[in-house]
Amino acid sequence: MPFRILFFISIFCLFLSCKKSSSEGPTVDSVKSILTAGVTKTWTLSKMFVNGTQSTLTAGQARYSKTYKADNTWVDSDGYAGTYTIPNPTAIIEITTNLPTGSRTVNYLIKSSSTTSLEVEYNIATTTYRLVFSL
Repeated sequence: MPFRILFFISIFCLFLSCKKSSSEGPTVDSVKSILTAGVTKTWTLSKMFVNGTQSTLTAGQARYSKTYKADNTWVDSDGYAGTYTIPNPTAIIEITTNLPTGSRTVNYLIKSSSTTSLEVEYNIATTTYRLVFSL
């Protein structure tokens, strides 16, 4: 009899240790809410890293901004515009739709995000760009 009780207690403890945490991290909806504040939100470039080294922003780069809208469109201060999707909580896929040469897709890895800061990274050929945006 004591063996059965010990066995069931062990199984119960094992079950509890396998239980998922209630804080599983960001969701696609929470990332979209951070990007758009539910309607529209404009982010300004505050830092840029090229292959891990911080670059000094030019005057134009320091004024660069990107606005994300809840309807899954975006526009930037250079006049480019397009659509975006958030396939998972760590990615943004942007399609620029108004380039003279056609559309272009950029896959961003979200390094961190909060209501006041957005850090993304993307690669072009052998160069890695990390952009930090703030409000």
